[in-house]
This record gives sequence, C-alpha cells and structure tokens, in this order.
Amino acid sequence: MTISSPRGFDRRSFLRSSALAALGASAAVPLLGACAPQSSSKNASGGKSDPIKVGVISPLSGAWTVYGKAHIAGFKLAVDEINAAGGTLGRKWEIVQADSQTQPQVVTEQANRLIREENVAFLAGTFSSAERNAAGPVVTAADKLLLYPTFYEGQSQKYYPGVCNPNIFMFGPEPSEQVWPHMDYIVKKHGGKFFMVGSDYVWPRETNRLTKQKLAELGGKVVGEVYIPFNTPQYGSVLSQIKKSGADVIFLSLTGSDTVNFRRQLAAAGMKKDFIVWTVDDEEAATSGIGPEATAGDYVSFDYFWSIDTPNNAAFRKKVRAASGNVLMDTVGVAMYNAAHMAAKAIELAGDVSTDGIREKLGGMTFDKAPQGSITMRAEDHQAVLPSYLVKVRPNWTGTDDMFEVVHNVASVTPSAAACTDLPLKAK
Repeated sequence: MTISSPRGFDRRSFLRSSALAALGASAAVPLLGACAPQSSSKNASGGKSDPIKVGVISPLSGAWTVYGKAHIAGFKLAVDEINAAGGTLGRKWEIVQADSQTQPQVVTEQANRLIREENVAFLAGTFSSAERNAAGPVVTAADKLLLYPTFYEGQSQKYYPGVCNPNIFMFGPEPSEQVWPHMDYIVKKHGGKFFMVGSDYVWPRETNRLTKQKLAELGGKVVGEVYIPFNTPQYGSVLSQIKKSGADVIFLSLTGSDTVNFRRQLAAAGMKKDFIVWTVDDEEAATSGIGPEATAGDYVSFDYFWSIDTPNNAAFRKKVRAASGNVLMDTVGVAMYNAAHMAAKAIELAGDVSTDGIREKLGGMTFDKAPQGSITMRAEDHQAVLPSYLVKVRPNWTGTDDMFEVVHNVASVTPSAAACTDLPLKAK
C-alpha cells in the first residue's frame, strides 16, 4: 500500500469545544459553500497502469484522534488486502490522506484539494455529520463519491447535499438500526419509563425523537428529557431530576467528556442500583476511559463491537493486531474497512474507475466478509443494512476482551426509509 502525504495543508488552531460540537453522529450545521471543478464521471482516474488514488479524510488530530486512528487503520487494512490480491483491475490502490481536525471548514478545503490537485477516484471518511455535510457540496460539484462511515441521525432532504445525495453512501447505522431492534428487550426486562439525557445538538435530538416513536408503540413513555451543553462539568441538577422522575431507564446520548463526567457522577451518587443506563455512543474505547465501577451493568448498542464472537470478527481481529498493533477497532473503523472492500468489488464489476460505474454497482451490493456479519448497501437510499448488537458491561472487567456480553442481537436490520424526495429512492 502506498500512502501519499497531504500537500499544502494549513493547520489551524483546534478548539476542543468545536470538536465536541461536531462529534460523532454529530449535528447538521449550515453547509459551508464549496466549489470544485467539474470532472466527468465517465472518465477513470488515471491510466490503466497508474495506481487508483483514494482520498481519505480522518480526524487525526484534536480531541477525537481515538476515532481517527481506527478510522484510517480500517481503511488501510482493507487496502493492504486489496493490493496483496493484485489490486483492482490490475491497479494497486494508493491512499492520499488528510486530517479533518474535526472541523467542517478543513474538510471543505481538503476535499477540494484531494479531488482537484490529487485527482483521487473517490473520497472515504469524514467523521461527524457536520464534516460530511461540508464535503457534500464538494463531491456534488465534482461528481465524485463519498463513502461515509459514522453512525448518524439518518437522512432528511433538508440537509441535502450532505445526505439524500446520490454521491454519498452511508456505511454506519442510523437510529432505526442502532436503537429500535433492542427496544422491546429493554422495555420487557427493565420497564418502559425512559429519562433521556443527551448533548445539545442534532444527533441526540433526532435519535431521541425516533426512540420516543418506537417507545410509544411499545406502551412506554418518556418521563424526562434534558439536553446538556458541551463541556458541562457538574450534573447534580440533572441527577436530582432523574431521582424524582420515576424512570426505569436512563437513555444516554451524551458525547465526549460529558458522558465520562455524567456516568462517574451517577455512580458516585449511588444511583446505578436504581436505574438502568443504555448508551448509544460509548464503545470499548469510551467505556475504557470511564472505568469498571461507573460502567458495570450498563447497556450499549451498535452494529459492531471489538469483542463480538463471530468467525468473521475472529479473523478480522487477528489481522488488525498484526497490522496495527494496539489500535482498538470500532464501528467507524470497520465501516471504513467494509467501504474499501465494497468499492473495490464495485470497480471490478463496473470494469472501470468511474463515479457512474462505482455508484451503480455499489447500490444493492452484499459483502459477506464484513467483521460484524453480512451487510448490504441498499440501492434506493444508499444506507447500509447492518446487524445490530446490544451488549451489557460486565462487572469488574479488566480490558476490552472481557468488557461486554452480547445479550441481544439481530443478524440484519432493515432500516427505515430515508426521508428524501429525490434520487436514491427512485427505482431504476
């Protein structure tokens, strides 16, 4: 595998508050204007003997480097495997890497650079929804594809071209895949009175809106709902509200340092014995940072966990350890791995490295070797159809291998249809 270094990269000061505001399946913010030269989707990038250059935009500096490390490691591992097998159409892959710094304006700059100066065939990555939305106008103007890996709030036409875009494919789960499959289990086992605590931006609000919809269908109700500004150090008033609410379940969509502070203070207040915590943000890396005492007995749901016991994941873990040492793979890293392999298959099927060819062949494709289990890219809205796992944090865990116990899983979850008015929903 060849990796090119970014040229002309203008590093800016990074504010942690900005990173948190754009975190994870983050808020949709006003789109930043971007304009890149038009390129014909009919033409392959490079000659038949040239490498296939792919632009990868990852958060490699700033507050979310833990995600960035897995992000780029997943894609690199897939590219190594593709190149070891002879490349695609006889051409090796070359990664041209860029650091987003979790700042949308940097994504706009880097997406334009990768397409205009580096002449990449397509883009993979960005992390937050704000980053994805910043890349949307660039890939639309240039007629290039973006393969997006992060769990997010779902597609709505009002955020086009960051979503509902024929040039963007979603490889991470949205709420009807991440939350809905496990609602019945939680309600039957622990009760249907939910107190929702989330960070104050669009992903928690949209996730909670959809969770409330499913909860009502099951006869449950929300007894409290609070959204917390980023970098809130103390949660005494929220804990007091929860104590008085009569809730059974604390449904948590806090992110970054806020989830650490909240869960430690919840445990310190002696409240864990009275409430069940279900979080939709904290994987092995975040749970490791919070510690065993404050996380024991909590639930987490995602399409992938490092510790899931499947033949695909056993083989994948060995490859990750051999290639990346101590990088802890997570859902976005696995999505990047899947995206690279599925794009390679699409190019082979299309017979060329063109936007039209990759887009046509990627829609409807199934990838049986995904670490989490078989996945399919739904053609009508470019949303991956994924497995879903609900895990429970074991008491006194000592590391990632003994941290989680899978208590419920669905092999393949059909997501809700995207709320889009144009393309991907039109049958061809």
